[in-house]
Amino acid sequence: MLIFLDFLKKMQRMGLYFSFLVKPPSIPSEHVDAYRAQQFRAIAAQLPLACFSTYLMAFIGFFFAWKGSHSLLLISFGLALILVATSELLLWWQYLIQDKTKKVTKTVVRVLAIELGLTGLLYAFITIYLFSIFSDHERIMLISGIAGFISCGGWIFASMPLVGLTWTISLCAGLIIGLVFLFGDTYILLEAMIAFYCLLLCGVTLVSYHKFLDNLMTQSEIEKQRQLVELLLNDFEEKASDWLWETDKYGCLRYVSLRLMEATGSDTETLIIRSYPNIIKGLLSASDDKDSKYLDTFMTSLGSKKDFNGIIVPVKVDDTTRWWSFSAKPLFDNDKQFNGWRGVTSDITDAYLHEKQMIRQANSDTLTGIGNRHFFNEKLTSFFNENTTNQPCALLLLDLDNFKMVNDSFGHATGDALLIEVTNRLKDTIPQNATLARLGGDEFAIILSSDLEQSAVTALCDKLQQTLTQPWRHGENHLEIHASIGIAFTQDNIHNTEKLLRASDLALYAAKDSGRDTIRFFTPDMEILANNKRQILNDIRQALTNNEFSLHYQPQIDLATNTIKGFEALVRWQHPKRGFILPSEFISLAEESGLIVPLGNWVLKQACLDAQKWPSHIYVAVNASAVQVERSDFLAEVKKIMTQTQLPYHRLEIELTESTLMANDNAALSLLNELKAIGVQIALDDFGTGFSSLSYLRTFPLDKIKIDRSFISLLESDDKAYAIIRTITQLAQTLHLSTTAEGIESETQCSILAGLSVNYGQGYLYAKPMSAEETLIFINNYQA
Repeated sequence: MLIFLDFLKKMQRMGLYFSFLVKPPSIPSEHVDAYRAQQFRAIAAQLPLACFSTYLMAFIGFFFAWKGSHSLLLISFGLALILVATSELLLWWQYLIQDKTKKVTKTVVRVLAIELGLTGLLYAFITIYLFSIFSDHERIMLISGIAGFISCGGWIFASMPLVGLTWTISLCAGLIIGLVFLFGDTYILLEAMIAFYCLLLCGVTLVSYHKFLDNLMTQSEIEKQRQLVELLLNDFEEKASDWLWETDKYGCLRYVSLRLMEATGSDTETLIIRSYPNIIKGLLSASDDKDSKYLDTFMTSLGSKKDFNGIIVPVKVDDTTRWWSFSAKPLFDNDKQFNGWRGVTSDITDAYLHEKQMIRQANSDTLTGIGNRHFFNEKLTSFFNENTTNQPCALLLLDLDNFKMVNDSFGHATGDALLIEVTNRLKDTIPQNATLARLGGDEFAIILSSDLEQSAVTALCDKLQQTLTQPWRHGENHLEIHASIGIAFTQDNIHNTEKLLRASDLALYAAKDSGRDTIRFFTPDMEILANNKRQILNDIRQALTNNEFSLHYQPQIDLATNTIKGFEALVRWQHPKRGFILPSEFISLAEESGLIVPLGNWVLKQACLDAQKWPSHIYVAVNASAVQVERSDFLAEVKKIMTQTQLPYHRLEIELTESTLMANDNAALSLLNELKAIGVQIALDDFGTGFSSLSYLRTFPLDKIKIDRSFISLLESDDKAYAIIRTITQLAQTLHLSTTAEGIESETQCSILAGLSVNYGQGYLYAKPMSAEETLIFINNYQA
């Protein structure tokens, strides 16, 4: 039973296989004509060889016709073979030589099948005839030969079943019929073998046909996919700035895209014969060494036979520089042998130039166009990285003197124009290999990237200053430009950017501190002095916390009545370790660091608290620093302190210097008006030492001017000092201002000043600065 079921299954599989062979494959309607043409041309390509065999068989027939009997019959069949073979050659000529695109119809296929069927019958006739006259040995050779003809023909014509089967069946059937007709059942076994052979070849023909058709369908699908990919790639290349490329192992392009032709400005014929690297090389500027470096990087990447990405190369197309980015990966065959490259090239010109512009903007000063602080830091750092060890350089920091005065006096537009003029003068003066940058405001930096002697740097700085001091005309104004310069060199103890910057900055500070318009080289003493200042600043912070500051007061006496009118508050510092520190040693540092704000607020509050203990007609005079006024809400602080201490506003006098008023005319005027409105008295300190005092007397709401002690000390010996004091007094009387003379040390000075109608006096003649407790004693004793 099991054997029978197994036999049925095998028979079922054979039936399915037979139906597969017999049933024609399903061909999409759009491919029917194309497939028929390919099938036909596959056969037509073999026709010359088949026709040659046919002509050979006709020749054999002619040979035996000439040699033996039945010559007319053999000649007739030979001529028929020649006629059929010639017609087949005509088909070959028409469809493969003359016009490969000529449409192949079903009729043409049927004609070819008929011709091959006739050819098969003619072959069978000649074979049977020769079989009848041959010996047994010759018959074996003949049957073997004709079997080869049948199989070769079946294989050659297998792409079209109609043609292949017609050939096979006509030839085999002709043989069988001829043998039966001439010999009866004598060769029944041979006839059976020919029939079996025919069936076998028909099966092989059908299998070959199916494989051929499968191959055509596969190729159609591949072509469809290729066209789809090509369509997508073309659409991609039309809308993008990229193009794909592929080369063989020699670097030659396997195909040329439209986008590549547009990008290079060349045609296919020009591009296909050159290697891709040579195409790129031909687009480089031959005289530009930088371009060669880009190409070297590209060629090195190709030589590595490894993936690379984002290699940028500048090329020139139509005299315009474009920037291309290359990315690719190597191709290898099945034996892992290098077989070329496949990659993508992108035209990144817009993005590259935008990035360059952004970098340029990030590294350029917007006003002057030279390098900014970021650019300067990057350049200076390059001298100290691992690849450039021990590379010497000199750093020059240049700061314009009194630039703030130009801004305040002539406006920021003039100040900007001045900075541009200074930049142009510096660029024209410094060496070509020097780096110039603007660090901000009116500060410039120059990096000299060579090992120069100090004398050479000094000569350059002198030349810079001479160039800058040339008069500059802006509108109707003639201005002189002066600059202070600080210089530092890379040395054994200056081996990083921070130390070199600090050294040159200390040298610049020393130059400005020594009178401006000077040159200073860094020395170790500057570092020691800076450390001392830093320590003092730390001590000031600590002193504010530990209440180490105190106030001393010096009386201001009415010269007409010889009575006390007020006291000037003077800050003192008794350091726990350093001892007494003069105000001249810490006030300027407090102003530079901004600590003058909390210190000034403390002085104001403490002075008001101490003044509360004095008689109500005595005021207290407190100095206000320009930095304190600029960096704080001074008016709000005054109001808060007066409210806390309950001291009447009219008992407070604020002493301001000309530098405070110069800092910001409009802001200072507004502040003084508001102080005046709440009753605070305003005094202009150190009058006569500034360059524009008269304008302040006219503009600002002042109550008093204090005549500087430098005039008082010369009063007895210098007629000019006497005349100046007299003029100041007369001017003050005209403007309804009171006057205070500072630094009175003798009765003679007091008498002269009283004779000149100076209102108040202050100095050692009356008292040295004293503590708050001593002030109360002084008041009581003086009144007594």
